[in-house]
Formats: sequence, C-alpha cells, structure tokens
Amino acid sequence: MSDLAPGTVIAGCRIEAVAGRGGMGVIYRATEVGLGRPVALKLIAPDRAADEGFRDRFARESRLTASLDHPNVIPIYAAGEEDGRLYLVMRYVAGTDLQAALAARGRLEPADAVAIIGQVAAALDAAHATGLVHRDVKPANVLLGGEPGAEHVYLSDFGIVRAPAGDTKLTDSGDWVGTVDFMAPEQLQGQRTDARTDVYGLGGVLHTALTGAVPYPRDTAPATMLAHMTEAPPRPSEHSERAADLDRVVARAMAKDPQARYPSAGDLAQAAAAALDGDAPMRAERSVARGPAAPEVGSLADSDRAAAGDRPPASPPQAGRATAATAVVDPAVAPTAVAPPRPASPAEAHPPRRGRRVAALALAVLLVALGVATIGGAFDSGGAARGPLSRGEVRGAVGAFARAYGREDLVALGRTLAPDVQRIAPASEERGRGTVLAEYRRQFTTNAVRGYRLTGLAVRGGPVGRAEGRYTVPRAGANPISGRIVFGVRRVGDRPEIALIAAEPGA
Repeated sequence: MSDLAPGTVIAGCRIEAVAGRGGMGVIYRATEVGLGRPVALKLIAPDRAADEGFRDRFARESRLTASLDHPNVIPIYAAGEEDGRLYLVMRYVAGTDLQAALAARGRLEPADAVAIIGQVAAALDAAHATGLVHRDVKPANVLLGGEPGAEHVYLSDFGIVRAPAGDTKLTDSGDWVGTVDFMAPEQLQGQRTDARTDVYGLGGVLHTALTGAVPYPRDTAPATMLAHMTEAPPRPSEHSERAADLDRVVARAMAKDPQARYPSAGDLAQAAAAALDGDAPMRAERSVARGPAAPEVGSLADSDRAAAGDRPPASPPQAGRATAATAVVDPAVAPTAVAPPRPASPAEAHPPRRGRRVAALALAVLLVALGVATIGGAFDSGGAARGPLSRGEVRGAVGAFARAYGREDLVALGRTLAPDVQRIAPASEERGRGTVLAEYRRQFTTNAVRGYRLTGLAVRGGPVGRAEGRYTVPRAGANPISGRIVFGVRRVGDRPEIALIAAEPGA
C-alpha cells in the first residue's frame, strides 16, 4: 500500500514519518493530536484488512495484547478501523531494536546480553501467566530504549500471539506463525505450543546476542528448519570465548524436547545470570504459565519435578546424543532443502511468490521430519544389513537414477528406488515405488525430457547414505528446470536403493 504523507491525520494521530515495515503493513511514527504525545501507529495492509477472517483475528489480537499490563510489554492505546483501514496505536519507543543493535555492534558483552534477556523473560512470564504464548521471540521484536548498557527493554509484536487451546491462528490462514531462525521444533512439526516454546526462542535470542549470529545459519529456510529439528543446540563459545559460561544455558533452553528445557523464561534468565556470576540459582525452578500456556497434564518438565522434590533436573542435551525429539531423524540423510523436480509443473518452471513457496517447503520439511524415520531404520527390514554404504555405492545409486530419468526409462528408474521410497514436492508427496513411478510417468507424458544432470554432488556414506547437489532437467521446447536436490540412500538386501528424494527448485 502507498505510504501516508507526513501531516495526514488518521485515528486521531498525525503522521510524522515511516518507522518500519512488515508483512502485515506499515508502522508510522506519529503524534496523538489530543494529548500531544508520540505514538507508533500500525496500519494494516488493505488486502489483509479486506478479509473478514483477518479482521476477526485482528480484533482478537488487539484484545489479547491490551490484556498484558507489564512494564516490558509495549502497551496498546487504541485499536479500530477508520476509512477502511485497520489500525493499532501503541507506545512509541525512542531507540532501536536488538537486531539493529547487533548489526551495528556485532555482539554484546555477556553481562549486557543477560541483562536484556532478563527483561524479555519478565515480559514472557507475564504473558504466560495469562495463558498466552508469543511464538515469535526474535531480536527484531526486542525494542531497546535508553542508553547502551542501561536499556529499558520492551517485547513487541504480539500480533501473532495465539491462545494455544484454540484452533485459530492470529495470522493469515495457512501462513507459518513465527520466524524460522528462532522457531522451536514442536512449532515446526505442527505440535502443541506452550510457554516452553517461547523459552526455546529466548534461548536463540540469547545465543544471537552473545555471538551476533543466529542459532543455525543456513542458506535456505528449509535447511534452517531441519537444523532446528535435528542438530545439537548451538554453542555460543564457538563464536566468542567470553560466552563459554553460557553454553549450557543455551543448550538447555534450546533442547529439542520441551521437557528438557527451563520451565519458564524467568528460570532461563536466572540460570544465565547465575552462570555469569559462578553462583547457584537463588530460587527453585517452577512454571509460571497458566491455562493454555502451561504444559499439558502428564507433560511436566523434569525441572518442575525436581522443584517438587521428585528427582533432579535432566542434563541439557549434548552434541551427538539423541533426545526423544531427535531420535526419529538421522542427520546423515536429513536434507537441507526439499521438493524434487516436477518437470510437468508450470508452477515450478515459474516459481510462485517466496512467501507461498516457503510455506510449501516448510510443509515438505515437516513431512521429511516425520517420514525419514523409515529411512533410518528400515534398512534392517529388507534383509540383513551388509555394512555401511560406501561413497561409491551412494554415488552409483544416484547416478543410475539420473541416467534412467534422463532416458525416461521407467523400468530402470524403478530398479533404483526402494519399495517404500518417499518423494516430496511443495504441493504433494508420494510414498511407495509404484506411486512415485506413476508420478514420473505423468511427467514424461507431459514433457519431452532430454536428460538429467547432477552437478556439484557432495556424497556421504554410512548406514544411511546421502548425496546433495544441483540438478538440471533439459526439456524439448521448454526451458530447463534446475535446483538443489538431496537423495537418501539405504541398503536393501545387498543393493543400495534410493529411499528419499527431496529438492528445492530454483535454488
């Protein structure tokens, strides 16, 4: 939407300048005319405001956010509609946000980082005590007022807060709720979220404040998401030796299993402060969350049991150790990008807008996370395993696939695939050799394939082999299709066979 000119008055506020932009609209620095005070005016994009479902969600967002009366939460002064525009009037914070501060300063001193995290944790505990989960805790939503080293911190953008007991998201239907760089594994897998989901995000913010780097820096959103679900928690000391005392704090906050995390954001902040001082925490850990933000009955965190005198807290996960959440995915085969080539699809020849594409890829990553367990374990069921696959065997399997596809030879193609092969695309997923071959038959009928090339192939052997690189599919009378691709290969009997095909077109 076009920006409003300075001097325009809307919702009783006079526009001064644009303060920021986001997917939902524009935020202006403005003056509330009646009181003469500076405010932040958020105007929602017209295409969103015209959607009745969104308008209902917007009304709930306003009520939920206004219900949080806490010094570290940005207060809402007014909300409503004027001239077809939905608006929020909020306190204006003269300062910056943590993301911009890190861009300028690189990283924070551990004491400064822990002080900021403590104020964010206080805001989260207040939200959790009312039954709300933020679900988008990230540096850009941490506003800093005052002087460096003595900031007053506000947690902002509760626009995607969700009452977890309900089914309605407070964003557009079908959109991903949250920011991939700080998303908890249960969020990515579509599972129930609670206060510990925000603890995970806050742990990621602590890591970023200490290091200047996001927890899992990857080239694509799907790769980042998969890292959250499969890789060991990051270690701030790998970027800054001064942050070594906080490695265990970040590891526990970002544990894959919510039950292994701190039960509250305040407990995370307390542990971080104690780690810096070399002291023990001053109070026993406890969950402050209530209602839908609290863990489900029967899902009490280990540390809650410890506080109740049951048993001591579980140690944070260590690199290389599988937790309840990570054991289902073998990192050796987990792809860094998803969605295999579909030569017949015009949508892939002309990729859709990034937002929709990322949402589709996110769904594919979820399918990988839920389905790769069959790859990691099924090589025991197709006959006795005969040792790990060599790199040559993995390379040979994917090379045979490429040659068969390039010749449109369905018989030869079928010989390269495991009986329970899984093929994942942005809008579909096929399981089983027959179903996958039927999809390839459809592609060959629609297109005249003139080859299939794999380049830059990185190959890894092991009980489950992996090959990752770029693919190109030349076509007669049409532009070639290309992108990144990952193959998962396992041994069935005495033969290496492809059990997973996943790629990202256009990457």
